[in-house]
Amino acid sequence: MGNYLLAIFAGILLGVPFKFPSLALLAWVGLIPLLFVLEKSERRSAFKLGWTTGMVFLAISSYWLLISVANFSEYPLLVSILIFVMAISIISLYFGLFAVIFNNLSKKISILIIAPLVWTGVEFLRTIFSFQFLFAFLGYSQAFIPQLIQVAQYGGVYLVTFIIVLVNTLFYLALKERAFKYLITASLIFALLFTYGNAILQKEVVAKKEFAVGIMQPNIPQKMKLSRAKRGEVINKILNLTSQELASGDPDLMIWPETAILRGYYEDRKFPYAFYRDNPLFIGGHIRENGHYLNSAFLVNRDRDIVQRYSKVKLVPWGEYVPYPKLIPDIIETTLNHITPGNKLVSFNMNGVTWVSPICSEILNPFYIRKLYQQNDFMINISNEAWFGKSHASLQVLQAVIFRAVEHRVPVVKVGNTGISGVVNQRGEILVKTRMFKTRTFTFNLPIPERKKTVYYKVGNLFGWLNLIITILLLIIHNSNKINFFKKINNSKNN
Repeated sequence: MGNYLLAIFAGILLGVPFKFPSLALLAWVGLIPLLFVLEKSERRSAFKLGWTTGMVFLAISSYWLLISVANFSEYPLLVSILIFVMAISIISLYFGLFAVIFNNLSKKISILIIAPLVWTGVEFLRTIFSFQFLFAFLGYSQAFIPQLIQVAQYGGVYLVTFIIVLVNTLFYLALKERAFKYLITASLIFALLFTYGNAILQKEVVAKKEFAVGIMQPNIPQKMKLSRAKRGEVINKILNLTSQELASGDPDLMIWPETAILRGYYEDRKFPYAFYRDNPLFIGGHIRENGHYLNSAFLVNRDRDIVQRYSKVKLVPWGEYVPYPKLIPDIIETTLNHITPGNKLVSFNMNGVTWVSPICSEILNPFYIRKLYQQNDFMINISNEAWFGKSHASLQVLQAVIFRAVEHRVPVVKVGNTGISGVVNQRGEILVKTRMFKTRTFTFNLPIPERKKTVYYKVGNLFGWLNLIITILLLIIHNSNKINFFKKINNSKNN
């Protein structure tokens, strides 16, 4: 029972920073209780302990999933709770996998190597196989302390995760062995990381130009947005807010959030709304193509022509499409969305200023962003987090936005329906942001720095791959005597 209490305590310490970002430093010690119980556990109990930590961690960090299912699925509350529990139970398998591998390898290899290597490798594996649930990576917990995340330009969020787990392990050894050297080493690593990040932040960045972006956060509740009876009210609010900001701010580009007005647009027709000023617009909406609906972003020029369009490629399973629809009961399948993914990578260009626009959850996917981003001047992330109610989901999306900015050294403009909206510079610093569930429009002069390719841009997720591959190789080598293939080779050599 005591072991499970420690596993639960680890889940609490690791999960709390995602709900209360001011407690981000808890992540640097949150793994210690789990390490204490894993080193003395058998393989079967190790899995259960890791899975328990994962369940508690995800229940705290990702509770907003339940809000979305309960409010918009039309399922009874009990069914919504069961769906939520089932979802986090599946994702918690990764935490159980870490525990089993750690338990297997730590008996022969130093845990200073095994703990950060395996945790990062398994977290990277979760990026590949998790149905696009790319929230709550350990490194993201430090997003709002820019000094601690500047190394993401080399190895992405996975490098930050690795360092956090390494420091956790050193603190654990300092407690276990009562050895001062581990405490000194952990403190030194943290200090070096902070000092390096602070040095980066102190460097002056010269902007090659400025680009005025108009940001609109209309703050329209999702149920109101979906109501046909309220459609006119929603449209009027969007148009009035746009007119006011065009008149007062005169931005180079006025940006609406994802599907601001729930309607379709057509590239061969004029944009249906006109304003006193003819500033270009960047809007979110749907387009119908060959009988299918695509979630898209449109660039509208001064003549109200739609000149470019990008359609979301990485859709949210269950939210935007149904994976394996033939296996899903009709009573569930018919209540879900059936949006078609886009198939083109698009770089928007307006008078020589270029940007890409990952839509909503696409910003969470570091693999895809690296593929989409082509050394553009900035990114625009339009989103609608009204689905998640008054929760911390929007804050966790902002964490990913910050990391994408640092990984590629590129500014990111985030525009959400209910917030958080704002601007993050190329060093991950928040230059301006809105409060959630507040209606606000403003114009911001975005400094655009000279483009430089980061190590992360050049090599991608090499660091994550290395952790995963080395973990697999160590498992094979360590367990070679237990694998039939290797047994046959050894027997043939003996004969």
